[in-house]
Amino acid sequence: MTIPRPAQRHQDLILTLFGLYARPSEDRIRISKLVQLMGDLGYDAPGVRSATSRLKGKGILVPSRLGQQAAYSLDPSMSETITEGDVRIFADTRPDSDGRWALVTFTVPESRRALRHQIRSSLTRLGFGIAGQGLWIAPAANLHDAEVVLRRQGLSEFVDFFVGEHVDHDRLAEKIDQWWNIAELNARFDEFLTTYAPSEEAWTAALDSAAATDLGAFRLYVPMLTMWRELPYTVPPLPPEFLPSDWNGPRVRSLFSTAHRRLSGPAAAHVAQVFAS
Repeated sequence: MTIPRPAQRHQDLILTLFGLYARPSEDRIRISKLVQLMGDLGYDAPGVRSATSRLKGKGILVPSRLGQQAAYSLDPSMSETITEGDVRIFADTRPDSDGRWALVTFTVPESRRALRHQIRSSLTRLGFGIAGQGLWIAPAANLHDAEVVLRRQGLSEFVDFFVGEHVDHDRLAEKIDQWWNIAELNARFDEFLTTYAPSEEAWTAALDSAAATDLGAFRLYVPMLTMWRELPYTVPPLPPEFLPSDWNGPRVRSLFSTAHRRLSGPAAAHVAQVFAS
């Protein structure tokens, strides 16, 4: 069985590797080892070096030296984001907001209006929907991530956060359909399912094939995590009683959790071997 190799950006895979195997701010990865690991995933050295340089330019990776070799580490400012992300990404179940909702409003001076698009884009990536003119909403479980991200971007001074309940429970299903496009949210799981689990037989075969060797585990696990890790953010943890019967969120989370339990250890063993060689 051929292990799936989805088309993914160099930068996204590199961030996954650093998030897994070089947590800030203690560990670094030599560029030669990063090139080798990315080569195991099917990416050539020039593209890896170029993507690494771009991440350095964005302030995400910090250059250093290990002996005579160039190395990189994650910027310490990423530490809180990565640690908080662990809970959302690796938990077997999605967070429960206990009927509470986070509301966000923002006011940006006209002289800095370009920041409005940045705030809107950040809230969208964090799973917020639009409840009204200038009012964004998400399950309360998403609030902390929004606070962290907007603070890290230097935007928190323009934003106000609130938490409350929707008092008209009978109309909540109707409102959720207005705040989000449920069908579009559900479609965000399609790429994962098409790539990794088009059928139960294909999923089982891919997992068994990958688990046979440490390298195989690495080749399946890292791209799968890269594809999955965005979904718990962009797809909000809406109350399950208001979601359609064909909602794919629990299925995709279960597939990833199974792969994580079986493959994360062997994948880490492969990386350790590369680092030691």
